[in-house]
Amino acid sequence: MMLYNPYDLIIIKEDVVPQEHIDELMLLTNNSTDVTQATVVDKGGHKKDKSIRDTLWYPIPEKESYELELAIASCFKNYVGPKYNCQFKAYDPVQFLGYPVGGHYKGHNDSEAFNLETRQWEITMNRDVSFLFYLNSEFGGGELEFYDLGLTIKPKKGMMIAFPSYKEFAHKVHPVTWGHRYTLVSWVQTQKHLYDTIPRPGISTH
Repeated sequence: MMLYNPYDLIIIKEDVVPQEHIDELMLLTNNSTDVTQATVVDKGGHKKDKSIRDTLWYPIPEKESYELELAIASCFKNYVGPKYNCQFKAYDPVQFLGYPVGGHYKGHNDSEAFNLETRQWEITMNRDVSFLFYLNSEFGGGELEFYDLGLTIKPKKGMMIAFPSYKEFAHKVHPVTWGHRYTLVSWVQTQKHLYDTIPRPGISTH
C-alpha cells in the first residue's frame, strides 16, 4: 500500500537549464543525418513502434554527454537526494529526444511491468528516479500526463521534472500539434528503493 501522497513526490523546478546550455544543445539538432527513431522495450527487447512511441533520438557527442552527466549529478544532489532521502548508485546516460508534429508516447512507467501469467508487477529496469528537462516552449500539445493521478503538466523551457520511476507514476506524452518538442531524459538508480527511504508523514528521520 502506498504510504505517501504521490503528488508530493513529483519535483517540478523551473529555469533549471540555463539558456546558454539550451543553445549549445539545440545546435546538435542541425545534423539530421544521425537522427534515429526511438525504441520501446518489451519481452523481445528493443523495437521501434511508432503507434506506441513516435519520438526521435538525437546523438550526443562525448563532451556534451559528460557535461550532462555532471548536470544530472548536480540536480540529484540539490533536489532529489534531499527530497527522497536517497543515495546515488548508478546513472543511465541522458537521451536527447525530439517530438515532431504527431510525436507522442503512450502510457507507461519507467521501471515495472505487469506479468499476466503471475499477476504480479516485476522490475524490468534498474531505475528509481526519472528526470525530464525541457529545452523549448514553442510547440502545441506535448503535455506530460500522470494519468493515474489526474495530473497534466505543460512543459516550459528550462523546466525540470523528477519523480519515482515506479508504476504509481505511469505517464504519457500527448501528441504534439504544432512545432517541435525537445526534451532531455535520464534515470538514476538509488542505493535503496525510494519507498524505503522517503520520510513517512509524521515520522522524523533524525
